[in-house]
Amino acid sequence: MLPGTHFQRVIPEDGPAAQNPGNVKRLLFCTGKVYYDLTRERKARDMVEQVAITRIEQLSPFPFDLLLQEVQKYPEAELAWCQEEHKNQGYYDYVKPRLRTTISRAKPVWYAGRDPAAAPATGNKKTHLTELQRLLDTAFDLDAFKKFS
Repeated sequence: MLPGTHFQRVIPEDGPAAQNPGNVKRLLFCTGKVYYDLTRERKARDMVEQVAITRIEQLSPFPFDLLLQEVQKYPEAELAWCQEEHKNQGYYDYVKPRLRTTISRAKPVWYAGRDPAAAPATGNKKTHLTELQRLLDTAFDLDAFKKFS
């Protein structure tokens, strides 16, 4: 940290989606480097106005107040947690109930990420890239969760 800077518990969307929040169809939450994969894919799919991405930089204590502000900013958006780790190895099981409490269980919190696995990595680059692409396809397919709701 440099002089004059400060830690942010949550880094909200600040691009075109934030300028017109009524057009946002999905609000993605993430932490870590998967943010850069998400922003690159969002731009490639030309979805910068339809998908907002919020980074959670501090998971504990959980930033209930700041995330409530983010959810309220995008009232029409579906909520999804994205992580590069396998479902049973990342923060999804920690974040989901806290995020649902934040919004008084008003909406589901969907998951976009790798399936559960015993190993932390596939050990195969092709499989890794296939799983990453599946994560991105789920995150940006606005119909991905329709069959579940």
